[in-house]
Amino acid sequence: MVPEIEIRNTLNNLVDEFIARSPFFRFWNKERVSPSLSEKFLVSFDSLVKSFPALIAAGTARMTDETTRTVLAVNLYQECGEGDVSRTHHAIYRKFLATAGIPLSSVSENTFAVKWRDRLFEYINQTESLEAVLGALAAGEFLAQPALSRIYAVIQPHYPQADQEYFTKHLVLEEDHVREITTIIARQTKSDDGWEEVQSGFNFGLSVWETYFNHLTDFVTASMERKSVEGR
Repeated sequence: MVPEIEIRNTLNNLVDEFIARSPFFRFWNKERVSPSLSEKFLVSFDSLVKSFPALIAAGTARMTDETTRTVLAVNLYQECGEGDVSRTHHAIYRKFLATAGIPLSSVSENTFAVKWRDRLFEYINQTESLEAVLGALAAGEFLAQPALSRIYAVIQPHYPQADQEYFTKHLVLEEDHVREITTIIARQTKSDDGWEEVQSGFNFGLSVWETYFNHLTDFVTASMERKSVEGR
């Protein structure tokens, strides 16, 4: 069994490398990002928030170990508002948008967001290795806290009046999710081969996120480029 501290350090290092090389996170800072760019991000991200429960459900359905299924099922239950449709994470996110003054009628799915979801669904449903499936799910959990904290630090000053629960709650919840998924990875990886499969799935998951964020950078900066051209 791979020690939990080794799992956590290895996967955290992969996330740190991902963020360090990401054009999106190099771009995303308070000096560059205006309220209009924040809104473009928020509108695009809605599609991902809406997709998280189905992705977790697909991963849960693939698991054969009862403990792993239970941990993922609890995560799914939380995503779904613990039985209260008004408290689903997507509903809480939509509450942020509404109280931020972003009309929900403006929310639509970007093609690159659809591809993000489709690639993850295909991998979770079709890859033979359950350890790899767990790794792909873990990529989102490990990435969530460092990514959201950076994104939220830039967005929050633009919408001080908005209901902040989605972001503040997730920054706390993801700490629990990382700890829980680290524990089940340790239980599932009783051999070096199993640990390698987890890392393979994790790297695939990060590659899907990387493609999404690269397209997102182009999407949110397109208006800046147009204004630059128009101002010449």
